[in-house]
Amino acid sequence: MASSRSSMNWNQETKARLNEKITANVNDLGSLVRQFVRGSKSNELLAQAAKNFASQESCVYNSHETMRKMDLIRSQLEFQQSAIARSLNSLDEVQDQIALIGR
Repeated sequence: MASSRSSMNWNQETKARLNEKITANVNDLGSLVRQFVRGSKSNELLAQAAKNFASQESCVYNSHETMRKMDLIRSQLEFQQSAIARSLNSLDEVQDQIALIGR
């Protein structure tokens, strides 16, 4: 259960960092548009902004896919943990029955 909480915390932290990065990129894009309006090397800055924005898109997509896979793994681990707990409960019952038979 602790690992589930830590993975959920890690997922939330990763999402928060991803949101911060996206916000920073959007703010940078806004700054570049303002620079474009001023006319100072606007074409070069706009081209660089477009390249940076396009490169970030793949990072965002890859991060999303990684988080989706991690969520699937977390679900599978929770299922396995539940199965182990059920097996341990059954083991206690079997040990009690063996003790009764041995008497």
